[in-house]
Amino acid sequence: MNSYSVCPLCTPARGSIMTGLYPHQSGIIDNCDVGASTQEYLPKSSITWLDRRQESGRKTGYFGKWHLGLDWQSKETGVEFDICRIESDRLKHETRIPEATVTERGQLKNMQDPRSAKKSDDDYVPFYKKLDSIEKRFEYKVTKKTMEFLEKNRDKPWCVTASLVGPHFPNSNPEPFYIMYDQVDIPMPKSMYDTFQNKPWYQSRKWWPSIDTEYFDEHEWEKTIRAYYGSISLMDYFIGQILEKAKECSGGRKTIVIFTSDHGEMLGNHGKFDKHAYCYEDVIRTPLLVCPDLKGEQEKNVCANNCNTLDIAQTFFELAGCKCKNGRSLFKISEDKKEKKEDIYCNYYKYNGHSFEIRAIKEGNIKYSFIPQDIDELYDLSTDPNEMINLSDDYLCDILDFLPEAGTIGKPEYPSLKKNYDNN
Repeated sequence: MNSYSVCPLCTPARGSIMTGLYPHQSGIIDNCDVGASTQEYLPKSSITWLDRRQESGRKTGYFGKWHLGLDWQSKETGVEFDICRIESDRLKHETRIPEATVTERGQLKNMQDPRSAKKSDDDYVPFYKKLDSIEKRFEYKVTKKTMEFLEKNRDKPWCVTASLVGPHFPNSNPEPFYIMYDQVDIPMPKSMYDTFQNKPWYQSRKWWPSIDTEYFDEHEWEKTIRAYYGSISLMDYFIGQILEKAKECSGGRKTIVIFTSDHGEMLGNHGKFDKHAYCYEDVIRTPLLVCPDLKGEQEKNVCANNCNTLDIAQTFFELAGCKCKNGRSLFKISEDKKEKKEDIYCNYYKYNGHSFEIRAIKEGNIKYSFIPQDIDELYDLSTDPNEMINLSDDYLCDILDFLPEAGTIGKPEYPSLKKNYDNN
């Protein structure tokens, strides 16, 4: 399926995956405890599909990255829960003074040359780093905990989540993953040298230190992209171990597997690393694989229908015998043979304390973003897949030309976005 994030930022996207609510419905609209963010944690009262799975009689476990704060973790749910690292601190959360690392105009405050973070050609965090052993990866512990859970519950129905960080900066890899793609030709993304002409002003600014790639040459980009690819292969290695253990511990029962992510990665597209407040395909598109039965012999199938984060959440809720507020089950979407391209909605509220309030809609190959801070964005992905040419000014001119002359009685009927664009 063509899978999209409702908000390409960690905490809001994860909140939506767990609750089936849009960020504005859950109140989770920014990252927790990062920079100038004042985002509160996912509260104890929030109902997630972990609750519902546990209530359905299954042994339920969650291991790895949570990024939704401490509140939900502290309630008695019966869910075996271990994020495998320290992500939040109650005292720090309640006493911290939110402080942005950049100005309100997107300029780094410390004025430190980002090149000073490079210790060697093997160590340039957060972009890439060589590790001594695989045990130093966070996912090593997550995988171990997940497999222990499966072994312990092999004779019972279970539901387990392994939440890995990678592929995500810092892309720190051990051998053989560090050098795995050294001999692979790395073409530079076609949008890398985007000048952001006729685009929102803030897209050319640095809203977080890791976004500052101004001094990158092709060598640095090649190293960074190869490290990201290495992280993908490393995650494949960990996931492979988990799937083999799950197959062994399923007891012959039907075992559904869903693989996805909270957001994408720019990785050099538009000259950016990581993500920030925009709705380019690179960050709103997410991977999605669904296996109806891990031990089955089902044929491989590619579904061209659209789905989003909330559809993934609805699937988990329905598997627990209930429903959430939004979305359709992935199984129902995949059964629709008409290749029905549902409209995709994406929003962005804040990024580490900075407000953006973007609202985006994708209808077929046309994507429009409403941006209160500056010029809107309109892209025709059929002719401009790299999203380099913002057509919103052309569309605005069409609307202005269409407006009636002063003194005309009555309100004109404005054409739809797609109809207006297609006719011009």
